[in-house]
Amino acid sequence: MVRSFCPKCGNDADVFYDNVCHQCFIGNKKLLGSPQIVYGRICPTCGSVFRKGRWQIGGKEEDTVNSFVKENLELNRDAKSVELVLTPKQLDYSRYKVHVEAKGEIKGAPIDAVIDTEVRISWETCDTCSRISGGYFEGIVQIRADKRLPTHEELKRCVAIAEGVAARSQEKGDKLAFIARTEELPEGIDIYVGLIKLGKQICRAVMDTFGGKITESPKLVGQKNGVDLYRITYALRLPEFVRGDIINVDGTVIEVQGCGKHVSGIELETGKRFMENFNDLMDVKKLSRRDDAVSAVLVADEGKTIQVLDPHTYETVTVRRPEFLSVEPGNEIKIVKTENGIFVLP
Repeated sequence: MVRSFCPKCGNDADVFYDNVCHQCFIGNKKLLGSPQIVYGRICPTCGSVFRKGRWQIGGKEEDTVNSFVKENLELNRDAKSVELVLTPKQLDYSRYKVHVEAKGEIKGAPIDAVIDTEVRISWETCDTCSRISGGYFEGIVQIRADKRLPTHEELKRCVAIAEGVAARSQEKGDKLAFIARTEELPEGIDIYVGLIKLGKQICRAVMDTFGGKITESPKLVGQKNGVDLYRITYALRLPEFVRGDIINVDGTVIEVQGCGKHVSGIELETGKRFMENFNDLMDVKKLSRRDDAVSAVLVADEGKTIQVLDPHTYETVTVRRPEFLSVEPGNEIKIVKTENGIFVLP
């Protein structure tokens, strides 16, 4: 059997790398290096991490500590397929010892390394938390309703929408897109926001759900580096009408089932579906609400018309038969009395 030996050290070898054995090839090569001490900045309030000149969303503290070490590791430029195992151990409130085990290869030769480094954390309040604690805000979203008070359910939904918009903006890295505070008032709700553009985004999201109109009122509050600084109040008016309202739209009586960008409902005289763009409605008047409906006896069904017993005057009134009616004469139905006459409700 022919014996193979390393021409550099003379030892027997079965595998060669650049014509020398593994030990000679690796020699003084280092897979990785690291500073003995690594420094990092974390916000104690929200866990944000200061990187590349700005505050960024953080994660679990140990994961953040490991990331500080990884960012400072110096890998051999020729190393391939490197696998790292980091084991952090907390020493005290602001210090961790991190044990790093690494495996990889250089030109096919396996190589490993073991190093230990210390991470020292500087706990600093980030810009966002500093502004929140100081009551900072750039805009106010005032949510009201046109010619009525907004319902509790509407305001609750609006707040949820606003919080969702702010959360999505922060997930995208916009740390200053926060809601500073929310104030409930008898006439509606005020949402204080950390960025002007967040206020506009919230208004758009609310209007996508409820419809409405918005006006902007800027106010000069100072200067910074020669640039004027403004706070903007967004006055958002929810539509006058809500589900269950009975309205007259250009002479047609509708029971509103939804009101956002479009008004949808049922034409009470015919029973047909109704849907129109809210901004296209010209002559609209509220007549009543479903809550005002009363019970009445269906006296007769004559095909195209029906006869209803008015529960107040006890007179028989003839009205057009709506498509949705399925009750037999002698039974009770729900009706609403308006200045436009009596209408059967679905």
